[in-house]
Amino acid sequence: MDMTDFSSLDPAMQGFLQEAVENGTVYALQDDEGWALTESTEDPDVMVLPLWSSVEGADAAATGEWSIYSSTAIALDELLEDWLPGLQQDGLRVGVNWDAALDGVELPPLELQADLEAVIVAADESGLWDDDDESDGASP
Repeated sequence: MDMTDFSSLDPAMQGFLQEAVENGTVYALQDDEGWALTESTEDPDVMVLPLWSSVEGADAAATGEWSIYSSTAIALDELLEDWLPGLQQDGLRVGVNWDAALDGVELPPLELQADLEAVIVAADESGLWDDDDESDGASP
């Protein structure tokens, strides 16, 4: 995926990718018994793990029957190395930045992994992270 492809993505997906990479964290909903899963709208035999790029987004979905859940942070590197491959192996899908009605983009975990990795590479190549290094006020 190049930056042209990125701009053609669903706005919720764009926001998820950008914010997840910038913050290095995503959020899922969890209770004492496990993670919040729901049926796929594309295949009712497949379950989806919704993920959000902000704690506010995750908390907004924790209403109604999902009020038993609370938002839990997942480090981006852990998501890429462990979670997404494991979810793919288990036959699950992921949802990204769903709204409070639990509507939004869902996709195979390895597709999300590839998109996140492409954004990380593009950000590194464009010098996106250089601004953070200069925020300490030191002269170059």
